[in-house]
Amino acid sequence: MTKKRISTTTTTTTTTITTEKQQGNSVIKKVLKTSANVSKKSLSSIRSVLRHVPIKKPPQVVRWDFLGVGLSYLWGMINRKTLPVFMRKPLYQAWINIFKCNQDEIPEPLDSYPSLADFFSREIIQGARPIHSDEGTVSPVDGRVLACGEIVGDQVEQVKGVTYSISHFLGCDPQTLLKNKNSKLYHCILYLSPGDYHRIHSSEDWTIENRHHFPGTLFPVNKAFLKLIPSLFALNERIVLTGEWKEGFYSMTAVGAYNVGSISLNFDQETQTNCITRDFRCKNLEYFSWGGVGSHSYDVNYEQPIPQERGQEIGQFHLGSTVVLIFEANNFEFNVKQGDYCKMGSLIGKCK
Repeated sequence: MTKKRISTTTTTTTTTITTEKQQGNSVIKKVLKTSANVSKKSLSSIRSVLRHVPIKKPPQVVRWDFLGVGLSYLWGMINRKTLPVFMRKPLYQAWINIFKCNQDEIPEPLDSYPSLADFFSREIIQGARPIHSDEGTVSPVDGRVLACGEIVGDQVEQVKGVTYSISHFLGCDPQTLLKNKNSKLYHCILYLSPGDYHRIHSSEDWTIENRHHFPGTLFPVNKAFLKLIPSLFALNERIVLTGEWKEGFYSMTAVGAYNVGSISLNFDQETQTNCITRDFRCKNLEYFSWGGVGSHSYDVNYEQPIPQERGQEIGQFHLGSTVVLIFEANNFEFNVKQGDYCKMGSLIGKCK
């Protein structure tokens, strides 16, 4: 009799513990579910409120921009600071040694450049970049060819095996830009390293009619990131200059990058790049906007087209990145290929 009672008591106790565990698990699941629903509702409410924040230019702290734009802006501020004279020569000399700059091309004493930004965007001695004498398109910068060739379709190569969208990059369907029905579109991407000459020159005789500033973000544009992030050039901050040349549509784009987002134009002082504050009326820069980064632009149509001659200076990178040429031609042949290094003024191709 005693053994049976013990057995019954043990069974009852086990059943009670199991039931309590099940009830406990059920309560936990309900709490978690309720918490998740509250979180979703809270997040939705926050999004709704932030979309209607009545300020034009709050700091952008969402997505990569917290690092990309924020740190690039900070780096730009540091670069523009005037350095004590005694620091300039050793600092610039270290830069020259690390990045293998050609010191023979520097026209002024090293300690005459007030800041690193001034040294970085310096002129070079007269005659150091002769413009190729034969007719044809010349390189607008010192840089390495990442990709070049005819554009077939919307997706073109930004680096071997990885593409970017031309329509996203330019902000419109490129086929609508063609002036002649039988023409084709061509592109050439030139990457500037820290040791290169960082002024941008005209690659052809053409007229600039429009300026499109895409705020975007600021990813690095080295090969590792170009392979990692599809359509990177269409995401980053950039200034697209469009107009016409003898063959039809012509464009030159200066693309910013991480720590190198400062771009200026010689003929247009209004454009401000690499800013820590962004206009959130811009569609691709709304809070919690995960799609369309770099797809919206601020456009200026110049009342009088701005003529440019081959080799003429257009602007400069205060810390450099990439230049992309996209143009129309009936039949164009490049005499450079992926991986080739070009100096500004050297021939990169011509119409056949």
